[in-house]
Amino acid sequence: MVYANPEEVFGGVDKLLELIDLIYSAVDDPSLWPVVLDRVAETVNGRETLLFTSFPDPATPNVSSLARMDPVALIPYSEYYAPLNVLSKRCDQMFPDGAVRYGHQAVPDAEFERTEFCNDYFNPNGMHYSFGLKIPLGELPPAYFTCMRRKREGFFGEKEGVVLETLLPHIQRALKLHLQFSQMRLNVEGSNSGLDAFGHAVFGLNRLGQVVMSNRLATQLVENGSGLNLVNGRLDATSPKVSAELQALLAQAILAGNHSGISSGGSLLLPRSRNRAPLVVSVIPFLSHTLDSYAQLSALVFVVEPDNGPRSRATVLKALYRLTPVECKIADRIAAGEDVKAVAAHIGITLETARFHLKRVLAKTGTHRQAQLVGLMLSLPGDSTSTP
Repeated sequence: MVYANPEEVFGGVDKLLELIDLIYSAVDDPSLWPVVLDRVAETVNGRETLLFTSFPDPATPNVSSLARMDPVALIPYSEYYAPLNVLSKRCDQMFPDGAVRYGHQAVPDAEFERTEFCNDYFNPNGMHYSFGLKIPLGELPPAYFTCMRRKREGFFGEKEGVVLETLLPHIQRALKLHLQFSQMRLNVEGSNSGLDAFGHAVFGLNRLGQVVMSNRLATQLVENGSGLNLVNGRLDATSPKVSAELQALLAQAILAGNHSGISSGGSLLLPRSRNRAPLVVSVIPFLSHTLDSYAQLSALVFVVEPDNGPRSRATVLKALYRLTPVECKIADRIAAGEDVKAVAAHIGITLETARFHLKRVLAKTGTHRQAQLVGLMLSLPGDSTSTP
């Protein structure tokens, strides 16, 4: 049962809204979760309070926070007592996910006080009654929120349950946002780091044509205003003569990256002042899987200084699609016009092995035929000299 005015349980609307705001602030600042837990414990007259999640991506920071609880107490639980937790097992059987779980309803006192878990773990740590939530997170593993208190303080009841029922959708949404933002930051940080390995300027454009990532050389290039400018977050040529051509090339690549058009990309020369050689600009469609639509890539722009010398196109493919050295050699040879049999003989592998690696190259690059792979390769900066 939910109170008609659940804010009364929180001591007023202002306190409820303040706590909800704090929950969403913790999305981008996980250090605030212990503060959230402490506020909840205060509201329900609880003591030891724990929030635990386990996201599948090991690089994504889990939210494992506690309040009013000695972290040392978690060590024997994780090392020995977790399998003996009769409360958790019985609550999983009795309460549906998302419902408030009351320990005393799942395991009555008379039964609970005879268990090893109660006598050797809960009681020595000042815990007896508990209640909480098993928070469903869609396809992700659920999160667990638990609050405990001493026996003399009585069990948690309906009034305290209203607190969790009211906060459940906000905690649930905040945890999902936490995962999305963490993945977005990891993708962006990882992409930026990878872009620096190219040895020339690289820009990443989203579906709106905005530059959402770039490496150091790209940043320096724009700051120097030599051939390219960044105008309202979008790339443009400093020369009006080629500006329209560049914008058309970018638009076609972005549409293809959004699966709204067909383009393998292309290249053009950007003239520069001071008698300097023109820049070689190559544009290719690219679709990342970032959850945030703003940061989702739709095109990559490579800008090469002719004086720096070309690199193998397969080197670029390796950084973009994580090709192995053998796959890089096969891609370069295919782009140079060799058939699979000739590639196998040149590299020194069997025809079947060459075909196997070629299938992996097609799968990784999102191409379906050799002609598409060649088109993609030719749109990249560099030459067709195989990597060693």
